[in-house]
Amino acid sequence: MSCIPMVWSPSTSDELSSTFIVCIVATVVHTLFWIAIFGFPSLKQRTMLWLYDYLLCDLLLLIRFFLLYGMRREQLCVNPTFRTVLCYYEASSKFYMNTVQAYLLLALTTSRYFQIVYNRNVYIENVRSIIISHFLIFVLPAVNVAVQFLAGWTLLWRRTGSSCDIQYVSVFVQIFNLLTIYIIPITTNLLLLTLCIRHASSTRGIQSEQIIILRRKHQRTLLYPTVAFYSIWLALWSPYVLAFQFININSDSGTYTSLMNYVEIAVDPILIAILDVRFLKAWQTAWQRIRGRRQVIVAPVAQKIKTVM
Repeated sequence: MSCIPMVWSPSTSDELSSTFIVCIVATVVHTLFWIAIFGFPSLKQRTMLWLYDYLLCDLLLLIRFFLLYGMRREQLCVNPTFRTVLCYYEASSKFYMNTVQAYLLLALTTSRYFQIVYNRNVYIENVRSIIISHFLIFVLPAVNVAVQFLAGWTLLWRRTGSSCDIQYVSVFVQIFNLLTIYIIPITTNLLLLTLCIRHASSTRGIQSEQIIILRRKHQRTLLYPTVAFYSIWLALWSPYVLAFQFININSDSGTYTSLMNYVEIAVDPILIAILDVRFLKAWQTAWQRIRGRRQVIVAPVAQKIKTVM
């Protein structure tokens, strides 16, 4: 049976060179991040489950890029059926993973809301809910993508020398996707965060000035990292999510918004560290250990030099 070569046009390949460099940097950053996680038992906690799920999705997106980039750069010749399957994967997988990530962050915020407002550790008290939530978050977006293709609401767009993409038939489907992937999770996230901050800053019924000061300090600790995280995350993540349904991924605007999405992936470990202070503390401990060992090594060497002199 004849095979079909997977190729990019020279212009498409050149436009993706910046994305390739960003993905290399992102791979290095994520690798260092996971090494730090395995080196610190304090970071292996259930309360970090949603964050790790989110970062694993980042790794899957990086693997997706390198897989497709390598196959097209090497101009692999593949079976037509397999080529079609790959084309569907290329067109829909990024949409799927971004949807999953939006709801993973919503699940994180929801868990924190119950912990802050109701003092409930859902990771221990509601294990079944956590499992069901995982199942729904990963399965329902896949069902959404499959139904839209099977019902003919979306079509597979492919041209020789270009990346495969999704073409939407109905504007109602685009509005539905915009609601499910962006407006609903982001709005709910912001609402829950506002309730958390309001609860943390509430001083109603508290007479002690010391407790009020501690409450306000806790509010600042919760507010500043959260605002910093979501401001940077939305600035880098939103352009692609908002635009991908209305522009072709091979256009200049499609390439730039996709590049911003990968930049967001590259800085995600840093943003996560801003959001959860436990990562910063672990990295500070690691840096202190490195400096301590360096001083232990340097001191005897310096003593020997003085002795020789």
